[in-house]
Amino acid sequence: MIKKHVMVGALMALSSTATGASDVSPEDMVIKLFDAMRAGNGGAIREMVVADARLDRLKPDGTLQQGTFERWISWVDAQEDGDADEQVFGVKTLSASPELATVWAPFELTYKGKFVGCGINQFTLAKSKDGWKFLYGIDMHHDGDCAEFKKEIMK
Repeated sequence: MIKKHVMVGALMALSSTATGASDVSPEDMVIKLFDAMRAGNGGAIREMVVADARLDRLKPDGTLQQGTFERWISWVDAQEDGDADEQVFGVKTLSASPELATVWAPFELTYKGKFVGCGINQFTLAKSKDGWKFLYGIDMHHDGDCAEFKKEIMK
């Protein structure tokens, strides 16, 4: 219950200060997020995310693995530049208002030079006086041929 109030409070604070925000789009923020991941720069990611933001994974069996951006950021900080290379493609905003956006970002992931897989990320962002911030993220890995998956996504 407390986490729910913290997230609602963060959202209210972000939306009440939306004037004067930079011109960076929600899609640009997703690109910046994965640029920071590739660089092993958790600090840069931390600046893009509200405190206590959730980062979950929908598993192929339909179960939800709950997590946090902070846990992922700690992992990113342990990586060398270029170890984790998640390339997003076909990034688009599914819906947006001046203060909220939902962004869809299919991906292909390579780790330490080895192709790992593909899937879809979905993020919810809110606009603050400093620009867009991540409120929530979820990903789902694709169980199947990634080349076919990418071809279908890019239609």
